[in-house]
Amino acid sequence: MEKVVFTTGGTGGHIYPALSIAKKIREKNIDTLFIGTKHRMEKDIVPRENFRFIGLDILPLRSLKSIFKMIAATISTIKLLKKEKPTKIIAFGNYITIPVLVASNVLKIPYYLQEQNHTMGQANKWFYKGAKKVFIAFGNTLDRIKDKYKNKFVVTGNPLREEFYGKERQEERRKLNIKDDERVILVIGGSLGAKNINEAILKKWKTITEDKRIRLFWATGKDNYEASTCKIKEFGTAVVEPYFENVPELMTAADIVICRAGASTISELIQLEKPSILIPYDFVGQKENADVLEYVNGAKIFTNETAENAVDEALSIVRQASMLEFMSENVKSLKKGNSAEIIVKEMGL
Repeated sequence: MEKVVFTTGGTGGHIYPALSIAKKIREKNIDTLFIGTKHRMEKDIVPRENFRFIGLDILPLRSLKSIFKMIAATISTIKLLKKEKPTKIIAFGNYITIPVLVASNVLKIPYYLQEQNHTMGQANKWFYKGAKKVFIAFGNTLDRIKDKYKNKFVVTGNPLREEFYGKERQEERRKLNIKDDERVILVIGGSLGAKNINEAILKKWKTITEDKRIRLFWATGKDNYEASTCKIKEFGTAVVEPYFENVPELMTAADIVICRAGASTISELIQLEKPSILIPYDFVGQKENADVLEYVNGAKIFTNETAENAVDEALSIVRQASMLEFMSENVKSLKKGNSAEIIVKEMGL
């Protein structure tokens, strides 16, 4: 009888892809268990989705104390896996997965890896050679892999929430009361927002709101909402919120998106075939993620320092129907289908 252990945690970018796959596996009545840390957001998110969860006492490997904690957690994980007897393990990167992957090697339990970003993270770099398969979001991740290991890698895209599949643009625009001749710009900087993007939007506020053909949906981030909106006198038709709960619907309805370049965001843009203006964070490999879309002429990349130019570019492109169609078709070329379903099938489940 199959039993799958998931090891993930730290950030939503690691946790939500794992949950997408776990839900597909649960539909097949296969037993699942999540292993993460006691200290990060997975301890709340995973049980909320009605999955069994065990938290380890581990920390990032930055001190002697954290190394001892990692060794102790690995020993306890070996005991745990002997008791649970999983038939397969799937890991989603970062230090949180290390005890489970070491234990799987000791106990000779087959394991799989999933990498969300263009540039493979350190934990996945350490363990990919022993993996049965490595599921990658973007094909050019293979550029840095030796030929003898490339047969392990499967380009699947990133697993997304089901809400990102099966959406229809005109239907979502109707629900949002968007007129046929209106052009929609969606601005999202992540759950915390993006100060540079917000400042650029405010500088262009008059230009945006004076054009009655443009509808703006702008998520400022929870921490930046008050500082941003207190400077606005006239909102016009713009919708400004700290955070949008209905991003799949808004992204479907949008003509262009201004956003960061996290792995999940890039995959969402690909799934919904959206042209975008990307302003990657200067760290965590976002520039490499953004390159995936710019390379096929599906996006344009700007820096924090040129965020004002990025808004100008979005305002220019959104008025050009032919350019929007050109970019959308190019993004469409990167689509792989329902990634979670592909991964479950590749795991033989």
